[in-house]
Amino acid sequence: MRKTLTFCLFSLFAQAHTDSCKDIKLFNQDQLDVIEYAYNYGNKYGLGYTMAAIAWQESCAGRYRINFADPSAGIYHAYLPNVIKRHYKKQDTPFRRNVVAEELISNRTFASKIALEELLYWRKIRKNDWKAIIKSYNKGFSWENNPNKDKQAEAYYQGIAHKVKVLQGFFAKPRPPKPSTPKPTPQPKPATPHKPTHKPPHKSTPNIRLLNEH
Repeated sequence: MRKTLTFCLFSLFAQAHTDSCKDIKLFNQDQLDVIEYAYNYGNKYGLGYTMAAIAWQESCAGRYRINFADPSAGIYHAYLPNVIKRHYKKQDTPFRRNVVAEELISNRTFASKIALEELLYWRKIRKNDWKAIIKSYNKGFSWENNPNKDKQAEAYYQGIAHKVKVLQGFFAKPRPPKPSTPKPTPQPKPATPHKPTHKPPHKSTPNIRLLNEH
């Protein structure tokens, strides 16, 4: 009975996790902020929807920012060996992976910079072929001559393309303003007791001669 209950609870948790990552209407405010930030970061390069969709696909809009199996990290799940090689131009070591992963997880500006650099790199290589750009973001060059990798890259592209369409409709609709934090009511300052002022007695100023006087 206990095993059955545990399995049911795990299934419910897994279902809730899947739904909250698939349906943008179930996103919390933090996830919506990540999507909006990613869109704004890439928009001036014509990659706003692309970056927002990748953030959604890779990290569930910032909820899950590390994948030890890849290994990748950040809201766009940048592949750590590539970041170390291209951005830092350093040797790939376990310690450096930890340092870079921490920066990608905690600094969304840095993570967005890395993702944008990767997309611009592939846009140049693939000559503005958006589908090839997305497949290459996911699998690099490997999908070109490997049917299995090509199948995975194609599925990744289909997921991103679907999310872009959803995001286009999402951004087209007016959204309620973000909840604002109420400002504390200023407390009146206590009255300062009046202190009588006493003028010092008048003293005559002696006639002091300056050194340059004659």
